[in-house]
Amino acid sequence: MEWLRRWTDEKFGKEYSRRQLLKKIPHATAMLLGSTFLSRELFSRYMADAASPKEKEPRKTQEVFQRPAHLETLDVVAENRKPGSERWKITNPAGNRLQGYASAESVVPGESITFYVHSETPFQMEIYRMGWYGGKGGRHMTTLNGFQASPQNLEPDPETYAADWTPTLEFRVPSDWPTGCYLVKLVDQDGREAYIFFVVRQQVPAGDLAVLLSTNTYQAYNNWGGKSLYGYNSTRGVQAHQVSLNRPYRSYYGSGLFFQFEYNLIRWLEMEGYSVTYLTDMDLHHRLLETSYVYALIIAGHSEYWSMDMRKSVEHLTASRMNLAVFSANCAYWQIRLEPDKYGRADRVMVSYKQFAVEKDPLAKIDPLKTTGLFRQAPVNMPEDRMFGIMYSGIPDAPAPLVITRADHWLFEGTGLKNGDRIPGVVGGEVDSYGGQLPGVEVLAASPVMLYGKKKDAHVIWWKKPTGGKVFAVGTFYWNWFLDPIHHTQQAKENETIRRITSNALLALIDRAL
Repeated sequence: MEWLRRWTDEKFGKEYSRRQLLKKIPHATAMLLGSTFLSRELFSRYMADAASPKEKEPRKTQEVFQRPAHLETLDVVAENRKPGSERWKITNPAGNRLQGYASAESVVPGESITFYVHSETPFQMEIYRMGWYGGKGGRHMTTLNGFQASPQNLEPDPETYAADWTPTLEFRVPSDWPTGCYLVKLVDQDGREAYIFFVVRQQVPAGDLAVLLSTNTYQAYNNWGGKSLYGYNSTRGVQAHQVSLNRPYRSYYGSGLFFQFEYNLIRWLEMEGYSVTYLTDMDLHHRLLETSYVYALIIAGHSEYWSMDMRKSVEHLTASRMNLAVFSANCAYWQIRLEPDKYGRADRVMVSYKQFAVEKDPLAKIDPLKTTGLFRQAPVNMPEDRMFGIMYSGIPDAPAPLVITRADHWLFEGTGLKNGDRIPGVVGGEVDSYGGQLPGVEVLAASPVMLYGKKKDAHVIWWKKPTGGKVFAVGTFYWNWFLDPIHHTQQAKENETIRRITSNALLALIDRAL
């Protein structure tokens, strides 16, 4: 802090109090005084604007909490200075010959997680933590050798499409492994490769930002065993109404949808040195966020499938206690229920009747709020924009440019943008729009798209809720690709303007801690 005060003395010719200093440097607030650390790299980008920042609108009252001193937060900068590796990458996909899954979506250091592996030949497990690591993208944590061929029954359970496999390894996660996203890279003796994905969470999540991994949506689209919650990739074109969580992911060599959008954001967050902690949909369902000490929740990717417990928890917390950043679209769209599997293990079957819910869901008449259809429709009647300010409007015919409409807004500081400026390719995949009914929503970008033959605007918004919480929502699938385009370089490239807008938004969301 002393180096900063010396800098301000030289810059402005006087000594500033804590509050005066924060007025000069509005976006550095929480990272300097309410957080674990602020790297010089993060801070330096804001110095050019510090002398004459635009005034932000007055704050609404927001709940403030003090993080207990004994709670450890991840030193992201130090973690990402450790030796990185690119050996996590798969170059020889195994297909069905080598595959696996984990017994849980997340685990606490010092506790155990079980891996189930099908392999036709002897194999090994390499475990990597995924992040930035100087651009290499992962850190090798350990290698486990000596596994013999372990053919499993590839016929799924006919009711839930579970893989009812024999356990391969009960792995105790070392107590010093940091929170993060982990890949088990399975490698057989012929060099064939596959992944198992899991998250290491903190017992009590603590950090500036909690990053949510959308594991429910991973399983909704997962058609291992022949069925998903979609007809297009299910046998005979008929979707399932329930799917097991005990089965490998078919997508991205076993990693689910991690590489679709979430990894791009995570690489950038860890490169920038943000104080982060990680959790999954299952953790959110179990109300873990309610015992956390974080300033903002980040929805990092395609988070389409939520339980009512998830919905109630996030809606309550983001009213005033914590802020929210939505780096995707089509979030909290379908309701799901989590039920026990045939062995009585809790929350291992995901149920959603979707478009058939009113007629076929057995709870539709006896417990209407848990009807597994659209949150926005009867009998649930809980539209997503009550949390996010915007909500899903459709699938564009083609990618479209982001079109700026509020260039004078403080979120665009340092970008040089003008109204009408366009950033090609940012808007696409699926998009959200603002319905015009919520007090306090500010539309920052309105990007014309064609949805099912009709013109519609996709929106980026900033929302100061009447209850005090703040929301930044981008309303598009593709935003994260312009922060870090790994795996998507045909569609996107790094964009410093998108990075700056994102930094401005996150620092403002963290700023609520003071």
